[in-house]
Amino acid sequence: MSCSKPLFFVAAAFNVAVAAGLTLGWPLTQSLLQLAPADGSNWLLVKVASVLILTFGYAYFMVGLDPVRYRPYATLGMIGKLLVVAVALPVIVASSQGYLLAWLAMGDLLFAILFAVFLRGPRHV
Repeated sequence: MSCSKPLFFVAAAFNVAVAAGLTLGWPLTQSLLQLAPADGSNWLLVKVASVLILTFGYAYFMVGLDPVRYRPYATLGMIGKLLVVAVALPVIVASSQGYLLAWLAMGDLLFAILFAVFLRGPRHV
């Protein structure tokens, strides 16, 4: 089995955990990450973010199953994870959130780097 398969299965699990935390564990997630309350349309945006995170998790799972066939998903995932870091970084630098948000963003940065390493490797696994 290729080393890339476990990477993408772990990335999928990471995304599923984040999506579950946003939707099923919102009060705790909100408190831990020191996020503003989400009511009405703000709650809708939390749900939309969760669905998109879950969709990317599915894509990572598919790369884990077949790294050659679903390789383009890794490129999209790398871009998405770098964009999460870019959006979160100003908030983290301004110190307006707790340190847990920074750890989640650094998790995305680590995955983006590992996805880049995967993408630089051979196209056949």
